[in-house]
Amino acid sequence: MQLPSNESSVGSGEFLTAQDVLIAAQRLPSTAQVFAQVNRMLDDPSASLEDITELIRIEPVLSFRVLQLANGAFYGFRTPCSDLGEAVTRLGFREVNRLVGMVAAQHLCANFLSVYGISGDLFWSDSLCSALACEWLTHRHAFSDVRTAYTAGLLRSVGKVTMHRILSDRPLLWKSYLETGKGQDLLAWEKANFRMTSVESAALIMQSWKMPKLLVDGMRTHCQPTGDEPLPYLMYLGSVVASMIGGALPGEGAYWEKSEAALTALEMEVETLQACANEVEVIFERVKRAVAI
Repeated sequence: MQLPSNESSVGSGEFLTAQDVLIAAQRLPSTAQVFAQVNRMLDDPSASLEDITELIRIEPVLSFRVLQLANGAFYGFRTPCSDLGEAVTRLGFREVNRLVGMVAAQHLCANFLSVYGISGDLFWSDSLCSALACEWLTHRHAFSDVRTAYTAGLLRSVGKVTMHRILSDRPLLWKSYLETGKGQDLLAWEKANFRMTSVESAALIMQSWKMPKLLVDGMRTHCQPTGDEPLPYLMYLGSVVASMIGGALPGEGAYWEKSEAALTALEMEVETLQACANEVEVIFERVKRAVAI
């Protein structure tokens, strides 16, 4: 993949480059990269549940958590599974993808993102609620790719994690959004300080992980969606719902206050958002109890 060139790198100045992002992305938790690989395998008609099982088995922590969660109350198996392959077979393609994604999102941000002022708990709740909301909304729209919508919602903030990892190694080059971003929306603050936004960073990572182009584009544009493609609007409304449940992430509140255009683009009513928020909140509480085991 050809990388766009910037005038300077964060290592020698104030600005981040695509190369900085892609190098840092290689240090993201391996569970997130396995989640991306699972998604790619699910797009391959020749892939089997056995192939996915072997991919998950490569990562011992992920393998343990999938088996643990599969045996938990959330899925309610009548008899426990002692083997990962059996658990994957019982769950099926869709639920395996969702479960691996839940674990991956937890691992992406276990600690406080000081650049953005986001705790690990807030990051995970926003990611998972966005994913669940995207999934729920997709069922009420002609966009049929429920799995891609869920994945897009879950990973929408991966760029923030990556940029935080770069900048935390260079503490003299930045001040946090909470210190300097008052009155600015997040993307404007990122652009002014780093010449790259977290949504651009996320799009680069999705492209490097060979995710579908519509997901790459959705990552880049979902805060300010335009055009005819439904996924950015679904991601936008999923983020609105997540903010209704847990509060907006710092600097993002201004984006989610104007949902009329996205609702119009998807031919949905404002009441749909509240119905979505009510259902997602219930599911999220169940998931939160399940992953606490």
